[in-house]
Amino acid sequence: MKFPMACGWTARAESGVGAFVVPGGLLTARSTGETRQAVGICSLVLGVPVILFPTVITGLSLLAGHLCRQLTLPAFGIPGITVILIGGYLFRKHE
Repeated sequence: MKFPMACGWTARAESGVGAFVVPGGLLTARSTGETRQAVGICSLVLGVPVILFPTVITGLSLLAGHLCRQLTLPAFGIPGITVILIGGYLFRKHE
């Protein structure tokens, strides 16, 4: 598939990261403390690219008026920070 703009590559990369974050969240439902701690470490690691893909790695459209720039930064920034915070909580709450 050909993407003419950087926002298309960002969307593809974020989908790949999300494919790892979602199963990790499902593992925390009924798991041991060690498993939750491992998921916490993975979440800490995976939350960083969620923020970096639209801002640094692949980027977005250079035009400020494009919807991908106006909506994507908060749409991935807030969940990225949330994944990092939850990962830190799971990592520290090892029983």
